[in-house]
Amino acid sequence: MADIHPLDSTLVDQIAAGEVIDRPASVVKELVENSLDSGADSIQVVVKKGGHELIQVSDNGCGMNSENLRLAFRRHATSKISSLDDLNAIHTLGFRGEALPSIASVSRFTARSAASDMECNEIIINGSEENSFLPAASQKGTLCKVQNLFYNTPARRKFLKKPETEQAVINSMMRRFMLARPEIAFKLYSNNKLVYDVPSQSLLERIASIYGAAYSDNSLPVELEKSPYSIKGFTGNLSALKKRQGEQYLFLNGRYIKDRLLNSAVFSAYQSLINRGEFPFFVLFLNMPFENFDVNVHPAKLEVRFLNEWQIYHVIKTSINSALQNILKVLPDYNPGYQFHPSTTPDTESLPLKQPENSFSQATFEVAPHKRQAAAENHDQFPILPNVIEKAQERMENAGLGDPDPATSDLVTTTDHIWQLHNKYLITEIKSGLVIIDQHVAHERVLFEEAKRALEGQGFTSQTVLFPQTLALQPEEFDSLIEITTYLEKIGFKFREFGENTIIIEGIPPDINWGHESQIVREIIDQYMAERVANPAFIDQIAALYSCKSAVKAGDPLKPEERTHLVNRLFSTEHPYYCPHGRPIIINLSIQELDQRFERI
Repeated sequence: MADIHPLDSTLVDQIAAGEVIDRPASVVKELVENSLDSGADSIQVVVKKGGHELIQVSDNGCGMNSENLRLAFRRHATSKISSLDDLNAIHTLGFRGEALPSIASVSRFTARSAASDMECNEIIINGSEENSFLPAASQKGTLCKVQNLFYNTPARRKFLKKPETEQAVINSMMRRFMLARPEIAFKLYSNNKLVYDVPSQSLLERIASIYGAAYSDNSLPVELEKSPYSIKGFTGNLSALKKRQGEQYLFLNGRYIKDRLLNSAVFSAYQSLINRGEFPFFVLFLNMPFENFDVNVHPAKLEVRFLNEWQIYHVIKTSINSALQNILKVLPDYNPGYQFHPSTTPDTESLPLKQPENSFSQATFEVAPHKRQAAAENHDQFPILPNVIEKAQERMENAGLGDPDPATSDLVTTTDHIWQLHNKYLITEIKSGLVIIDQHVAHERVLFEEAKRALEGQGFTSQTVLFPQTLALQPEEFDSLIEITTYLEKIGFKFREFGENTIIIEGIPPDINWGHESQIVREIIDQYMAERVANPAFIDQIAALYSCKSAVKAGDPLKPEERTHLVNRLFSTEHPYYCPHGRPIIINLSIQELDQRFERI
C-alpha cells in the first residue's frame, strides 16, 4: 500500500469542482446567483457553443475592490456568512465560498470588477493558477468570463452533451431566474443571437414575456397566508396543461428548489380535473421562517430539508384548491362572453352577445356551416368504396354481430335506422339485435387511419385559416419544431416563421376544429421532446393526437346524414372495433340478451 500523503491543492480544487460544476448550466447558475446577491438589477448572459467555448455573465451590482476580487477565488472565502449561527438564517443564494474557485480550477477564468467609486481590476486564472492581476477599464459591477470549460479535465469534458443540448439546459436555468426575480432585467445571448430580453416587470408580465400571452391569460392567482407560511404566485388552468414536465416552478424564500412531495401537492389538487400523464403549469413562491428549513444539504442547493414537510404539503394543496374552486375558470377555452342561442342550429357557431367597444359592431356576419356538415354533404371528399357494405357484413359475422344477411345493410345505408342517444352514442338495429357506436372514438378511428396514410404518403391538403394564430415557443421547442416540420405539414399544417422562436399557423388539417391548432402543435412538440426520436411509434402518436383533438365530441349533435356518413367511414377503416387508444368503438346487444333481460327466455 502506498504511503498516505496530502493532495496537491490544484487537484483538491478539481475534485471539489465535481460536486459544484458538472456542466455549463452549473457555471451559469453559480455566476448568476452571485450577480443577484450583489444587488444587481440588470444581468446579461452570453453563451457560445452551449457553454463549451464561452460563458460570460455581467451585472451592475455592488462589485468588488481589489482585495475582495482576489479573495473571491480562495476556497471557502465568502462575504455571506461568518459564523455557525448564520447557517440558520441564510438570506443569500450562495454562501459556501466554493463556486468561483471550483469554476476557475477547470477553466480559463477572467473576472473584472469595481466597487463604487473605486478603480476596476481584472484577474485571469487558468486551472487555479493566477496568471495576472491588473487594473482595467472602469466599469460598474462585475464581469465573469469562463472559457474552455474542463480543458484540463478531459474525462469530464468528454461527457458533456452536444452544444444544442447544453444550451437547452442553460435556457431552462435562465427561465428559473427570470421567474424568481421578475423585478430584474435579464438578457441571454446564444452564439450572438438574442434568446431572451426581459425588462423589470410584474410576475404575470414576466410569464407572458417568457411563455406568451396564452400562459398569462390562462394563469390563476394563488395566495394563502397560514402562519408561519405564505404562498403567492400563479397556477395554470386546464388550457395550460402539458404532456411533459418542466414548467413547474417552486421557490422557497426566493430560491428555486426541487421537491417531489411539494410538487405532488399541486398535482393532487388537479387530480379530479386532469388525466394521468398531464402536468399543470405553476410558479409558486413559498415563504417561511429560516429556522423551519435547511438548504445546507448539497452544494447544488436544490434540495431542502423541512422541519414539517407534510404540513407544508397540505398548505400548498389548500392554496391550489382555493385557486381552482370556480371550476368554470379552469375549463379550457371558457369564455363567458359567448352564450348559447336556442334558436341557433347545432351546426352553426354563436357570435358574442355583446361586441366590445370600438369594434366593428355594425358589421354583419354570415356564419359558415360547420365543417362536419360540409363533409357530410360532400361525400366525394371521403368516398365510400364499393365493397364497404360487404366488408362491414363480413366483419360483423367474424365478430359475432350477426349473419351476412342483406338486412344488415341498413347499418350503413339507411339513415332512418341510425339514432343518436344523449348526443353521445349512435344506435342502429341489425338482424341479431342492436349495435351501439361511440361517436367520438368512431370518428377518432376514422381520422387516425386517414392521418396515418397521410403521414406515410403524400399528405393531406391544407385548408387556409381565416384568422391565422401566432404561436410563441421556447428556443428548444422551436428547434424541435424544425425537426418535425415535415410530419406536421403532411397532416395539413402550414406555418411560417414570425420573429424569434415564433410562428404563424396559416393552414390546418381538413378535419380539425378551428381554434385548437396551437394546442395541437404544442402537444405534438411536447411528445417529440419527450421521445426525441421520430420513429413509427412517434408517427402513431402524432396521428392519434390529431385524431383525438379533431374528432366529434361526446355531446355534439349529429344530423341524420352525418350519422350515416360517420358509420360509412368507420366501416371502411381497417380496424373499426377499437380506437387508437384501445377503447371499444362498437358494442352489440343481441336479441337473446334483450330477451333474457325482459325474462322472455
